[in-house]
Amino acid sequence: MSGAVRLSSAAAAAAVVLALASVVNKGPHVWRMLGDARETYAAYSDERRRHAPIEQLGLTAGVFDFYRDRVLPGDRIYFQVGESGLGQFLDQPAAARYAGRFYLLPAVEARDLADATVVLTLFEDPGRLGVEFVTQAQAGLQPIYVSRIRTP
Repeated sequence: MSGAVRLSSAAAAAAVVLALASVVNKGPHVWRMLGDARETYAAYSDERRRHAPIEQLGLTAGVFDFYRDRVLPGDRIYFQVGESGLGQFLDQPAAARYAGRFYLLPAVEARDLADATVVLTLFEDPGRLGVEFVTQAQAGLQPIYVSRIRTP
């Protein structure tokens, strides 16, 4: 056996030993954590399960239901969200984009207003964007809007 083959065999064996040690060390903790999560979320209704990730971000799931009812497949969404901190590592605009990216599928996020078909506004004034909207829906008296620029 050549030196290069012995070296690669030794590296592969070391990787296998390291992987097994990791499983033995962390495996029970991970299984306990997964079991606890299953116990918690199994009791949730389908709607509560859909809302849980949004609420974990510190947002109100009902707002995203309002958006989802008005967003069309193929829409490109521009998020206009007021600045606010939700925690040490997350602000409100980032949380809204994270939630919207999965909750509003198959619509996708537009990074630029020029590429958007619809603007979702949370605690801002869509009139400040200087865009003409074809339709606009507001959630009651709250500054929460779905403003359509064009159809997808």
